[in-house]
Amino acid sequence: MPIRQRLLVLISLVLLISLIGGGALTYWQSVRRIALEMSAAITVGKTAMTDAIAALAPSRDIQNQIARIVASFDGDRHLRARLVSPDGAMQQMSRVRAPADPAPDWLNRALGDQREIVSFELPPEAAHLGRLQIETDTLNEVSEVWDDIRLKFIIIASFCSLVLASVYATLGRALRPLEDLSAGFARVADGDYEAHVAESGPAELANIYRQFNKMAEKLAEAELQNVRLNDQLSTVQEEERAEIARDLHDEIGPFLFAVDVDAQTIAPLLSRGQTDHVIARSNAIRQSVGHMQTHLKAILGRLRPTTLLDLGLTHAVDQLLAFWRARMPEVTFELDMAEDGFGDRIDAVTFRIFQEGTSNAVRHGKPSRVALSARRTDHGTVRIAVSDDGVGFEKSGQRGFGLAGMRERVANLGGTLVLTPSTLGSGVSIIAEFPLEPKSIGPQSPSDTRAGLP
Repeated sequence: MPIRQRLLVLISLVLLISLIGGGALTYWQSVRRIALEMSAAITVGKTAMTDAIAALAPSRDIQNQIARIVASFDGDRHLRARLVSPDGAMQQMSRVRAPADPAPDWLNRALGDQREIVSFELPPEAAHLGRLQIETDTLNEVSEVWDDIRLKFIIIASFCSLVLASVYATLGRALRPLEDLSAGFARVADGDYEAHVAESGPAELANIYRQFNKMAEKLAEAELQNVRLNDQLSTVQEEERAEIARDLHDEIGPFLFAVDVDAQTIAPLLSRGQTDHVIARSNAIRQSVGHMQTHLKAILGRLRPTTLLDLGLTHAVDQLLAFWRARMPEVTFELDMAEDGFGDRIDAVTFRIFQEGTSNAVRHGKPSRVALSARRTDHGTVRIAVSDDGVGFEKSGQRGFGLAGMRERVANLGGTLVLTPSTLGSGVSIIAEFPLEPKSIGPQSPSDTRAGLP
């Protein structure tokens, strides 16, 4: 959920809780208010009724006097008076003033149960008429409470609406630069390094925008530099291929032609018994082959990674990880290797496993962490491992084209290579193990030998 919506929901909940609390407080105050009003009204009514009864004069029209007492309460807002016969029948009752704006029934039911009845005995000469009563009526008071509640509700609703509108507008203005920044990051993620955000707003945010623009500029420069480097690399590769082609054509081609010519002349010379000439031709063939071997060794020497041959395994692996760190800065690469090397052949295979394993992990596993290790074991073997925390082979659907080549290299050293669940949690571990003094069980590939040819 966006920040703006979260804050609006949170503020709405706070306002709702405040409204509920205010409603409870208003209800409590209303109950007290009605109780006080009814108590005051019944006190006044008792005094008035007592005085009226005391003023009764014995005469034949005493019943009319009592009727006038009851009628004197007509139009009262909180009390009604009535004459009740000795058997409990209603003889006469006053009318309470009707409220101008009656409260709803539910509010009357919630607040209008505070009724009180007080009875008064008549003088002996009028006792046969029954007794007088006064009773509280809360309709008018509840109506006044209803007017107050509506006014408070309108004020609170207006206040809440104003607060929410102000918060919405303020958050929109405050978060708009962050939304622009998020859009800028999305453009950069899609490869558009021309993304730019306005360096305005609070100092803290303006500094973030400034750093973002610098980052985008640096990425654009790096992208341009990568394009130039790729162009240069392609040019160098084409030049190298052309040079190798020239070497093969100019140096190897003539000698191959000479070998073919010398080989064709051997049979006729033997048929004529000219063995001296055959020996000369065979010596010429050997010289041509030796010359071609020399040139082939030079070409293979250019094609081999000289870093591993000249500077050792540790330096070669460091250069490999530096290569990937520069291109995949979001991935953490770790190296655990206590020794500088384990011998020429093992070092060559170890480097190839690290090279292919790291490439497969980065290209197919989508990891955030890749760990490389090469250590001696207590069993006289070397254990090589490349582990990542990526999606694994089953999810990625890829196994890397170099896996078969790694198996062959390890098998040539008498070792084994297995794939297991990664020790980093998710992902895959490629683990190879072979003897420190490997016993070759197959032919060596040219890239694993110091010399290009035997």
